[in-house]
Amino acid sequence: MASKTSNQPASEIDLLELFQKIGNGIKNLFLGLIKGILFLIVFGVKKLHFLVLFAIAGGIIGLVLYNSTRRYYSSYMIAQANGITSADMINYINDLHELCIKSNTQALAFDLQMPDSTARKIKDIQAFFIIDANKDDIGDFVDFKNNFNLKDTTQQRLPDRLHLTVEVYENTVFEKVKNGLFRYMSKNPYIIKLNEIRKQELRELIAQSEYEITKLDSLQNTDYFNKGQDIPIQGSQMIFLAEKEPTMYYRDKLSLMNHKQEYQKELELATDAFTVIKDFTSLAVAENPRGKYIIRYGVISVLLGYCLLLILFNKSGIKIFLRK
Repeated sequence: MASKTSNQPASEIDLLELFQKIGNGIKNLFLGLIKGILFLIVFGVKKLHFLVLFAIAGGIIGLVLYNSTRRYYSSYMIAQANGITSADMINYINDLHELCIKSNTQALAFDLQMPDSTARKIKDIQAFFIIDANKDDIGDFVDFKNNFNLKDTTQQRLPDRLHLTVEVYENTVFEKVKNGLFRYMSKNPYIIKLNEIRKQELRELIAQSEYEITKLDSLQNTDYFNKGQDIPIQGSQMIFLAEKEPTMYYRDKLSLMNHKQEYQKELELATDAFTVIKDFTSLAVAENPRGKYIIRYGVISVLLGYCLLLILFNKSGIKIFLRK
């Protein structure tokens, strides 16, 4: 019992020393970081004239690269796939993306049915899925990285909408690309057949809706003219027509008319296999302007130059550090 009592203060002292060492280590680390940051700032200020030269050199490099590259413009279109899923439509359009990557302008011109000189002005064509984040059938964001998790039950891809990004070397080419895409869709017999089947189904639904509305009107007229009359069945047996609430007819008829109007709207607005919801804009700004090149390469040059100066002016210190 006495040995346990005598050992307890020693354990408490060891634990206290451990916490003190941890605290001192954190303190020293924090102070070391502050000293290091201050050293880097002071060093940068002292060598500011060198850094300015590096920035100018980087800006010149950026300007040279700017002048040696073509300007390109980017715009996007929101489209609706009719009679075919957005997944199939995206895969079909992205065949054009593969041609753009391979710079196969002849095949691109053939598929879009445009002159080869126009196809050369197209940098890229690529389609992406639109993601519905809360399953309200409204697109919330575009899956540009194509990393949507199909097992995610909280989100879904819109089944009939797609985002189409086009990059061109001239602003005037966007309209030509859109017309080429319509021609590209019209070349695929599978897509055309599915769209024809969809339109035939819509016509049948419209006809059925009109038939149901006519039947409902006839039933309403029958109830109106026979309201309150008794009809003999056999001998002395009689049956009275139950009076139907008038608002029931109006509600059913209104529902049928709404369905009919939706079918007619889709049939008239979505006649092609590919319907434009939001069109390209020809007022797109260049994606690679001069300032972007100058700033990017100026910053890169300054960072590389700073590291180089740090090594050159602190050789001895670096050698001592590496030896330790």
